[in-house]
Amino acid sequence: MPRSPRPSARPLKLYVAGHASLLAGAWVMHVSGSTLPMALGASACLMLTVPLVRHFMAKKAQARRV
Repeated sequence: MPRSPRPSARPLKLYVAGHASLLAGAWVMHVSGSTLPMALGASACLMLTVPLVRHFMAKKAQARRV
């Protein structure tokens, strides 16, 4: 049976995907001259950072309860 990944693996993957979308948006902005791809990439980056922040906040709240 395969080992289950660490609980923080999914938020970290989403965080990295958000930054990849930011870099992709910056590249498309450079190529096209439009600021819209950068705005979309930045928005995706912010939205994909939320799970990581929630993960760390849950850990901190759990430590406070103990």
